[in-house]
Amino acid sequence: MRRYFLRALGAHLRGGRALFALAVAGVALGVGAVLSIQILNQSALGAFTGSVRALSGDAQLSVVGRGPTLPDELLPEVLGTAGVAAARPLLRLEVALEGERGAALELAGADLFSAAGRRPFELPRVRLAEVLARPGWVAVTPQLARERGWAPGTKLAVSLGSRRATLEVGALVDFQRVAPLASRRLAVMDLAQAQALLGAAGRVSQLDVVAAPGASVEDLTRRLEARLGPGYRAVTPEQRVAEAGALLAAFRLNLTALSAVSLFVGGFLVYASTQAALARRREELGVLRCLGATRAQVLALVLGDALVLGALGTAAGVPLGWLAARANVGAVSATLRNLYLLEGVEAVTLGPGLVALGVGLGLLGALAGAVLPALDVAREDPRALLSRRAEASPGRTPPRLAALGLLALAASAALALGPLRRWPYAGFGLALGVLAAVPLAAPLLLRAAGRLRPPRRLGVAFGARDLAAHLRATAVPAGALAVAVSMLVGITVMIGSFRHTVEDWLSATLRADVYVTSPSWRRGRTDAVLAPEVVARLAAAPGVRRVERLRQVTGEVLGRRVPVSGFDAAPAAGRVQLLAGDPAAALAKVAGEGQVLVSEPLARKAGLAPGDRLAIDFPAAGARAGPRRYVIAGVYRDYGSEGGAILMDLAALAEAAGPGPLTNVALDLAPGADVEGEVARLRREFQGEALVVRSNRTLRTEVLAIFEQTFAVTRLLQGMSLVVAVAGVALALLVLARERSAEVALLRALGATRGQIFRLFVGRALGIALAGLVLGAAGGAGLALVLVQVINPAWFGWSLALHAPWRVLASQGALLLTAAVAAGIYPAARASRTPATELARDAL
Repeated sequence: MRRYFLRALGAHLRGGRALFALAVAGVALGVGAVLSIQILNQSALGAFTGSVRALSGDAQLSVVGRGPTLPDELLPEVLGTAGVAAARPLLRLEVALEGERGAALELAGADLFSAAGRRPFELPRVRLAEVLARPGWVAVTPQLARERGWAPGTKLAVSLGSRRATLEVGALVDFQRVAPLASRRLAVMDLAQAQALLGAAGRVSQLDVVAAPGASVEDLTRRLEARLGPGYRAVTPEQRVAEAGALLAAFRLNLTALSAVSLFVGGFLVYASTQAALARRREELGVLRCLGATRAQVLALVLGDALVLGALGTAAGVPLGWLAARANVGAVSATLRNLYLLEGVEAVTLGPGLVALGVGLGLLGALAGAVLPALDVAREDPRALLSRRAEASPGRTPPRLAALGLLALAASAALALGPLRRWPYAGFGLALGVLAAVPLAAPLLLRAAGRLRPPRRLGVAFGARDLAAHLRATAVPAGALAVAVSMLVGITVMIGSFRHTVEDWLSATLRADVYVTSPSWRRGRTDAVLAPEVVARLAAAPGVRRVERLRQVTGEVLGRRVPVSGFDAAPAAGRVQLLAGDPAAALAKVAGEGQVLVSEPLARKAGLAPGDRLAIDFPAAGARAGPRRYVIAGVYRDYGSEGGAILMDLAALAEAAGPGPLTNVALDLAPGADVEGEVARLRREFQGEALVVRSNRTLRTEVLAIFEQTFAVTRLLQGMSLVVAVAGVALALLVLARERSAEVALLRALGATRGQIFRLFVGRALGIALAGLVLGAAGGAGLALVLVQVINPAWFGWSLALHAPWRVLASQGALLLTAAVAAGIYPAARASRTPATELARDAL
């Protein structure tokens, strides 16, 4: 049987190269889509892990505060704890490189010459006197030095907030030798110099602790936290990575779910390919059964073909996934840095675990696509296999399949909107129900189209109507295409709704003429402050009518770090969008009664509502200050972060967290002022300061550019699933051209021209595309509702206004129809060359 399997497989490949190639391509694209997302997901966490390992090395614990920094005076307390062998202070800052927007260094201030434990990175041979004699001495990575043409002695102008400093490249340190995924933007300098130059005197980000030999890390954690008090935590590297993973959970899960659709659609191609192969081999399999082959052997023979198909698809899909991940690493990196404030991904790796995942997906996907046709043919009586091949009548199968789809959709909706409505994964179950119902309705739609009035001539219209006569060959690709279109429409509407909502939000909240912040604001946040004298000069600048101030600190709410922003609440009426209620009344309570506003994501995830009391702990106020309780005046819309945020009056923030510098200011100009001209003038006047001055229009453009960048990977997944589905159209037509060659020959014998046969098959391609488009539009509308109304609020906490971008959807529909017709040209040309001499008994 093995020898026969190999010979039959070779004959099968030679006899149906195009069919086999399309099925292999479907598996490859499905595997590539899923694998590329998993590579990016792992690389995202790998970048954070690499940074931790490169800087903390052999430390088993890190002492951190509830805020971004902690006092370095804690070092003696840590060293005095039983079980501590060494402790190393580390200050981490994100500084902006001047001269290029968005360029930055991840600067680490470390005690370079301490004997406390082994450093994870190798420092070139430099003397302490040399480092101390050169203010701003810094070691950078050789990768970044090569990229920017730096060498020892190069001066680097950097800024943190409006504070500027000059660093000097003193040495090269290859952090990627310690951790291959570590950022090339890492740089290290002396701790004391970093504190002095960048305004962090007496502060560090963490204290890395090396446990004494034989000491229990769990016991040491308890002793450190008991000694230092409730304001500090001792966390392992694994806990820090897990916390970063929790931040990315929703982002990673959504991309994984979308990528799985491509694999799902690819399974349809395997199904169609296997069905076509079995249709040609029925008599061969019947002979085998008559010669003694068992049903299990026939089943194994068919599934063996599918495994070969899956293996070839996997062999192409694994490198395809790696290439797709590399092509999208920039977009994912920007999303991590902009939205989650984590390290960007600069390299992707394909480890053995991910290769095994790709192999498993490819093989299991191919088997799943082939198992139903294989079971059908294995159960069939040998005499039926040897009998004349005729397409079975669909009977009541289409209505039953459609009813099954409706039942699956109703069941998933009842669960997701009923007893499981608070379970975040229920939304994905409902989305799966929508995607399952769509292809099951395809046979019923095609049969209904077949009952339309027949056209008078043999051509495109006849081919589109004739699909009902070949449901076994046409319903599967129509269903696969409908699934892909459903995802395309659903994601397009979701992105359109998101963009429309964000544009409305920006219009409501960005009312000032000019916005001023520092180059390091996007990443530095609470460290990126504006000097008071700079703010005073901005307020006194000619043409400035009013200055709105904003200060951001870190607070701890319900065990999580949350940005707390103080703003001028009194004049801010109309610049905050509430989910419900009067903004002016809520802002009056914020300004006059010291109440707070919480963002929608925080309110959803913590179950908060107006009138509730919220405890906020401010680490900047000191460990003994304790939490303060505030009444929630309202819940406001915010699309800047899924983690949540809090707004309060500046005076109340100063009372709770102590006085401090501002992080942003907004300027209102005199009515009728030339905003862009004033921006240019302010940039000239403050060119010696580390400031970013942007007009309202420019800021909106930049925000929307970040928005588009965030969904770049999503659009790639949409494209890959559509390519798979369009390939299914070509495969279906090739199957019809091969299986119905006798029918085509009969048409030619009756006088049909080659052009009429060509148009007949183009019409079939168009009919499959139209069926997929109609079903996909319906499924996409349902999927969009699930994404906008269920999944987004559950996972990200955002409420979106449903908005359909009709122009985009229309262009996508036209492109889809064009692609489907183009996919049908080769099968149509091949069928049109069928001579009348191929008329056989099967056509009688």
